[in-house]
Amino acid sequence: MSDYERQLLARARELADLGETAETVTAILGGARRAGLDPAALGGLVGAVTALGVDGVAVYAAGRGPGARYASEGEFLSALADAEDDIAEQFKAAGQLHDQVVTALDSALEDLDAGRAMPAGDPCDGCHGRRAAAIADAETRVRFCEAAIEILEPLGGQLRHALARLRAVPADRGETYESVYTLIRRCGAMPHQGRWITGQEAVTG
Repeated sequence: MSDYERQLLARARELADLGETAETVTAILGGARRAGLDPAALGGLVGAVTALGVDGVAVYAAGRGPGARYASEGEFLSALADAEDDIAEQFKAAGQLHDQVVTALDSALEDLDAGRAMPAGDPCDGCHGRRAAAIADAETRVRFCEAAIEILEPLGGQLRHALARLRAVPADRGETYESVYTLIRRCGAMPHQGRWITGQEAVTG
């Protein structure tokens, strides 16, 4: 009877493994730093990787060494959008699973109450064993559900915060580079080593 609740717990543990997602977002941060974006435009990315469990040393090191960098603004925003979609999907899945677990927990608690209320005759015709088995099974199901909830509730908070910080990146970037975009719209020239703000390689001269 506890197989379903066991599967729910296994799925919660699977969703809570954010290593690949954290690695992807950290790589985006590193590529953006190598591309020369102002740190003020990357606060959302730093917040996202931190929310995903990346330690401070790894956050600091992202982009500090050799590696790939974004050659254009469009490439950066595309990677950012893909990561946002992935995290949004994980957040949705965690929420749906949480609802399933809560429903399963309610059912297990009802069965636990029913098991405890089962009559035990004297002399016993096996009723004591049936009662004990029903209680033990319900208690196991309750433990699996409670363990899953202990995973899913903080996971939901992690993903919600990471998603919010990622969604803030375009606004942070726009605010940081507002004067630059104004200059470009007025046909102004970027300074030496202006990087890819126009989608091209650095301007020389």
